[in-house]
Amino acid sequence: MKKVLFITWDSDSSNYLENLFLPIFKGLKERHDIQFHVMQFSWAGPEEVQRLKRLSASIGIAYVQYPVHKKPHAFLGVLWTVYRGVYHIKNYVREHGIHSVMPRSTMPAMMVNRLLDFLKKNQVEVIFDADGLPLQERLDYTGLKANSQPYKILKKEETKLLKRADKVLVRTEKAKKIHLYLIGQAHADKFHIVSNGRDAVFFKPDPRARKEIRSALGLGEEELLFVYSGSLGPQYVFEQMLLLFYRYYLAHGKSRFLVLSRSAGDLPPMTGNLEGLVLPMAVDFQDIPRYLSAADVAFNFRLPAPSLAGIAPIKLGEYLMMGIPTITSTGIGDTEEQVGDKEFCCLVDLKDPLYQAKAVDWVREVLPGLDREVIRDFGVEVFGLEGSVMAYGEVLKVGFRKSDFGKLGAWKDNEEWGVRSGE
Repeated sequence: MKKVLFITWDSDSSNYLENLFLPIFKGLKERHDIQFHVMQFSWAGPEEVQRLKRLSASIGIAYVQYPVHKKPHAFLGVLWTVYRGVYHIKNYVREHGIHSVMPRSTMPAMMVNRLLDFLKKNQVEVIFDADGLPLQERLDYTGLKANSQPYKILKKEETKLLKRADKVLVRTEKAKKIHLYLIGQAHADKFHIVSNGRDAVFFKPDPRARKEIRSALGLGEEELLFVYSGSLGPQYVFEQMLLLFYRYYLAHGKSRFLVLSRSAGDLPPMTGNLEGLVLPMAVDFQDIPRYLSAADVAFNFRLPAPSLAGIAPIKLGEYLMMGIPTITSTGIGDTEEQVGDKEFCCLVDLKDPLYQAKAVDWVREVLPGLDREVIRDFGVEVFGLEGSVMAYGEVLKVGFRKSDFGKLGAWKDNEEWGVRSGE
């Protein structure tokens, strides 16, 4: 059995870990005999840490968490966490006989960079999950400047691991091209595109739930229900969805807009002409498919920005697996190549002043004739969990040498304990 240590750095919550990665890791264990261990650095509270630990254990995945220090100063706390993290990773690799380490994104990459000599010496494979274009995303949305010292440090660390890792995972062909443009085509063979697959059994239309939810919302069968599911951060341009919905309502009436978000309570009250038309709701993740079953058309919008090239939109896959026709903005990863010729997706350029009119026409003219089973079949094929497990499995199995097993168990006896300079 191959053992992989997945290393991630998160805030006080990490839904993506339980809803995206753990199902993939579970599938890899069942189908490819690959055992994942998760090491998470975060500032989550004890209850959240224990919850993730129990959840991971329930599917046979080892989980350990280390706190991200934020005192006496945030910057110093991060440096101390990175320093200690190098020690924790090295010890964990030795104690558990890890064959591959998989740092996700920049901060874990910084830790693994300090262990490259140690890992190479002991024939431990380094798989860098480059996670889209995270540093570009910080430039786009957080105010980080390209000429700032923090950015230069982080970019140097990312570039180092892109060059020295044995394999690099990205989510889009565009992200691969961008990285190779910066580090050179000589590294092309080690880049692999994997998907953010969702469970087709979980994201499945439920006709009974459709009737129940629509009845609870006070909707008639003739009313069109728009839906958006996800964060309400500025990069998701909720106001653009709202404007498009309202334009349709003014032209055709008989429509509502369901907003499913953990931060639904942060939306200001809908007054005036929008009162009663917009339905914000915070529901548990387990109930999302029930509410999506009630919808007729979905939104998948992102604010135009360079970092979108590296994104594989999870929500688009969820919508299509639920059989929901979707209005999606252009420029998001490889979306245009995947769905550009599909009549059940309406691609709009948010910078085009006529995009709302195009979308409203599509809803009126194309939507009624669509077959939701065809949409679901496509969604499962392109965005399903099985495809993700297959892609990860191909990456992880290539280059795996069973003869390395015996070398791993002897590290404690042969190596000096702790972290040494240059490792």
